[in-house]
Amino acid sequence: MDQSWHRAAYMTLQHLRGRPVGRFIRELRAREQLERGAFRQMIDSELKEQLRYARARVPLYSSGQWAEALSRGDATQLSAWPILDRATVRARGSELLARGLRPGTFYRSSSASTGEPLRIAWNPHGGAWGWANEYRVMLWYGVQPGVRTLLMWGSEHRLQDWVRNTRGFLTTALSPQRLEEAAQYVLHRRPGLVMGLPSALVLLARYIRTNYPDAPEQLVPFAKLGGEQIFPFQRDELQRHFGARTVEFYGCTEVGPIAAQCPAGSMHLLSDNSYIEICRDGEPVPDGEFGDIVATSLSNRAMPLVRCRIGDSGAISPDPCSCGRPYPVLASLIGRAADLFMAADGTKIHGSQLGVGLQKLLASTPLGVIRQVLFQQIDPLHWKVLVESGGGFDAPLAAQLTELVRSNFGRQCDVEIERVSVVPREPSGKFRYYRPPGLRAGGQPPVTVAPDPGRKHEDRLKMV
Repeated sequence: MDQSWHRAAYMTLQHLRGRPVGRFIRELRAREQLERGAFRQMIDSELKEQLRYARARVPLYSSGQWAEALSRGDATQLSAWPILDRATVRARGSELLARGLRPGTFYRSSSASTGEPLRIAWNPHGGAWGWANEYRVMLWYGVQPGVRTLLMWGSEHRLQDWVRNTRGFLTTALSPQRLEEAAQYVLHRRPGLVMGLPSALVLLARYIRTNYPDAPEQLVPFAKLGGEQIFPFQRDELQRHFGARTVEFYGCTEVGPIAAQCPAGSMHLLSDNSYIEICRDGEPVPDGEFGDIVATSLSNRAMPLVRCRIGDSGAISPDPCSCGRPYPVLASLIGRAADLFMAADGTKIHGSQLGVGLQKLLASTPLGVIRQVLFQQIDPLHWKVLVESGGGFDAPLAAQLTELVRSNFGRQCDVEIERVSVVPREPSGKFRYYRPPGLRAGGQPPVTVAPDPGRKHEDRLKMV
């Protein structure tokens, strides 16, 4: 069966389920041709309509601080609405459901990487609009729906994956056998696209290049990344080991797709799907300034979230992209705003600094020596670093990891380096390169991971 058959079958299946993805893709591609001013005017109109709908149909917005605030202001103006936090979405989700839900409403749940999961209701058209946004972005690169695809994600839908020409591999069960199966799929089926969690795709790329060094330089043309914070070293490794051009996506359970990378390299806000503000202390900041990302869904009529603080930080560029598309540009992004670590001197530093430093170390380390690394802060003066290695990991490499922690968080930090057979993922299948004190997967206390019993005691290295 060729790509065109899979594309037609998938679009037909979604249409029969009340999700007209194909029609929405065509509409989105027509919108791209609008001049920026006309595009902004269209989005402003759609935002006002969504606010009118939410005010009239959602019980929560007629109670408490919403009732008080909206009675004093114009409910069609976003500035009149209070900020909605994730704790409120969890606790009062039933009150966020719009009255008169139609058949076909479905739910999505978050991965719960930093606490209890969120459960968000979606109407069929809202879900389809989000999927259409993602397919439309890949069309910027000439990648058509239905292209043969390898997917590495924390959940699977086997029938739908088969229809859309996708082979899925669960990141919750990445055993050596499953990695080998994924490698054989890439080597022999030669997909046009790999997509999924960047940590899992990088793990597969390293595995293939380590075990099959004579494989062709370009194994996959494109890698679509999302679901985790994406580090430069991951993009670099996917380019080197797969020969793939990476395409970054950013989104969340609350509102779906938020931003995606264009061929010119900019992260465009997908303003057709969600309206994004950057706020500090609950107030919007000018373009170019850094703050909390606050999102309002424009497409979801089942649970229309208005001004939801989603837990990440970023800035919107005051300048447009050279590609000419009318979408604003997300100039910077830091995932999980709560992932701040206390340095030895009391200052707060985001854990992504460790990812930046890890890039330099991996670039100078032979393939297979370091498979995965997890930096776990015990308290401001104590760290444990778990290292999954295929062999060759030694005291000098341990010393470099120790220096990476100390150079960012304080020379007086005590750093314990421990080799393990497998660095654990979250229950969702996602991977954290750094973990705050007292947190493990699902927001629980950290779990102790035993060293590989096949290794000698000397493999456990403590650098003081």
